[in-house]
Amino acid sequence: MVSEYVVATLRACALVIALACTCSCATTVDDETLVMLAPPSRSTTDAEITAAIQDLISTYPVCIRVPLFRTVDARPVDLDPAKLNLGEEDAELAFDVMVRFGYMTRTPRPDLGSQFFEFKRTPLVTDSAVVEKGGFCMPARRKLERITNVDRLEKDADSRYWIVDFVHTQDPESAWARNPDLLQLAGGEHGFVPSSPLNGRVLLQRVWLRDKHPLKGAPESGELWAPNYDYIHNRWNDIHWGHVNLRPWGSN
Repeated sequence: MVSEYVVATLRACALVIALACTCSCATTVDDETLVMLAPPSRSTTDAEITAAIQDLISTYPVCIRVPLFRTVDARPVDLDPAKLNLGEEDAELAFDVMVRFGYMTRTPRPDLGSQFFEFKRTPLVTDSAVVEKGGFCMPARRKLERITNVDRLEKDADSRYWIVDFVHTQDPESAWARNPDLLQLAGGEHGFVPSSPLNGRVLLQRVWLRDKHPLKGAPESGELWAPNYDYIHNRWNDIHWGHVNLRPWGSN
């Protein structure tokens, strides 16, 4: 799922200024500056850190691969178990979950066979629940239990972020807690949605976006986010989520 906060392009000079700057320095921005980054200032409160982590783990996308979803809005699909390929064993369950949640409609096609159906996206498909060609994504809706450590990296003048360690668990009001079928689909490598508490880690920075904050006061006015810059392709990827680890330690 692609966040609405993804920034596709960035002037090189703005990037250099943002990454080299601390919150105490004087930052120059102009009408073409799209995004700026800086380490959080020492005056950042525990309450703001807690709120940033809770927002992050609540909206973090859990994406489940369902190859047969490529048929949605395209053509009828045969859900006969005997005809499903390797990796498609849970396709019928995945389609059923999406229909029950209201993200798809299902129309039987008995003219093609007893297990043929047409699936269509509904207007409910938004950034919080996106049906894609290869599967679907839904927000993790994790609940923050406590923050265990905040490494402010104050000894390193060149530090660009803070490292925050925390413990998170399942929100009993979330769709994951109320729908065992959904949780079953997210097993295996999607190990950050079980009911048991898990350790998490995130790298936080101050992020200033032109469409959200005025030029005056940047970057101090920015929000605490976990931005991720792809240096190979020279672009931002899912800037709101970035460097996040919601899996238990030692897992792949």
